[in-house]
Amino acid sequence: MSNQTSKTQWVHEQSYGSVGSSLRRRGNPSCRCGEPTVVRTVTDSLNPNYGKKFWGCSNYMNAYDKGCSYFKLVGEDDFIDERELKIEKQSKKIKKLKFELSRTRKWLLMALIFGFVWFGIGLVLGTILGGFYLK
Repeated sequence: MSNQTSKTQWVHEQSYGSVGSSLRRRGNPSCRCGEPTVVRTVTDSLNPNYGKKFWGCSNYMNAYDKGCSYFKLVGEDDFIDERELKIEKQSKKIKKLKFELSRTRKWLLMALIFGFVWFGIGLVLGTILGGFYLK
């Protein structure tokens, strides 16, 4: 590779970050030459895709180097937002906790009913048996 600056710049190979959140890649698209693809940024200000991210071969050709011509713009669906994963995980946890809460409330209601029934039986028996002892 020459000492001159490249028209593309390397971006994180394993992750992509933005302010306030983190994004995780779903998976690399396959390059035709078999080399791994990486996320790059278009840095040529004359290019209509300036500033956009794209998948390029690790041997991607540019103005200075001859190499693979694999190019695919990064789409919104290429990344999973960590917040979405966290929300999904917390939603499952909330459902589980709601189920456990409803089950606990049912057991509490059954325990209260059982307690009141036995208290009533004890009160009735105590009154009946107590009446015999007072005579």
